[in-house]
Amino acid sequence: MTDMTQNSSTQFSTPSADGSSFAVLKHQFLQIWQVLAALVLIYLVFFTLSEPFRSLDTLLSIFGQASILAILACGTTVVLISGGLDLSVGSIFAVVGVIVGIALAEYQLPVVVAVLIGLLAGAAMGALNGTIQVFTKVPAFIVTLGGLTAYKGIAEILASGRDLSRFPDSFQMLGSGYLVPMLIMFGVALVTGLFLTKTQLGNHAFAIGGNEEVARLSGVNVRKSRIYYYMLGGVLAATAAILEVSKLNFAMPARGQSYELFAIAAVVIGGTSLFGGRGGVGKTLIGMLIMQTIIVGLSYLGVGTSVQRIAIGIIIIVAVYWDVWRRPSR
Repeated sequence: MTDMTQNSSTQFSTPSADGSSFAVLKHQFLQIWQVLAALVLIYLVFFTLSEPFRSLDTLLSIFGQASILAILACGTTVVLISGGLDLSVGSIFAVVGVIVGIALAEYQLPVVVAVLIGLLAGAAMGALNGTIQVFTKVPAFIVTLGGLTAYKGIAEILASGRDLSRFPDSFQMLGSGYLVPMLIMFGVALVTGLFLTKTQLGNHAFAIGGNEEVARLSGVNVRKSRIYYYMLGGVLAATAAILEVSKLNFAMPARGQSYELFAIAAVVIGGTSLFGGRGGVGKTLIGMLIMQTIIVGLSYLGVGTSVQRIAIGIIIIVAVYWDVWRRPSR
């Protein structure tokens, strides 16, 4: 899996031949293995405590449940690396689900057309968030919090009085079982990782998140780039919504609630900084698997949903504290 941890200083300078590039790669390698080791340890704990947890079906269930949220979290990773924040992706998820449901159940459009409409809707909402933020200078937290509420209302209005269910078999195949969602998840992660590490726009995300002023002075169009990152976050939220609607065979505006928090939690647990300039999608996938392993493991131990949420909340706080503690001085 392509993954990279960078900051603004690595975007506009060439590593020297004295071994500094090797040190960077070594640091990245160790970070990935630390998160992976945590996942394995958590899995082994539940493997030991619960006999039903040891089945192959449980392992596949963890991957299957993580797949949809991991796709959404890939977009959140890009936004956070660039120094942004998008709290509206759960509501974008809900709007896209309803729009695709209407296109299929009410207008009976071809599956490809319905999917494209959903992706365009996600891109438009993400771009709107980015445009408002960069041109008004209102903090991303406030802009996307407003988007969270507004988009949720739009989803409820669009879904009112409609029966959004019983979609074509060809559409249901997208989210059926575990294999297809997992393959789509890994494909999205691979493409997003390549975008971050192999394209100029992707590299600029690290530069902007690391030091926006240095990036601007180096010729980066910060405003335009930020809009693209929010747009990508919207597209991936839409992709996740389409898969879930396909899997459930119905759409409703309540879907997507708190998904933005799960996405941010997975990203931070995976090691992407809330302050920008550092992170990668490979670790985000591991972070999401950690969360799903804990949720499924606690369920097998008879722990209720409320206690599961408390446990995830504590993990988020610890992960953020670790991010603050290791943050370099600027």
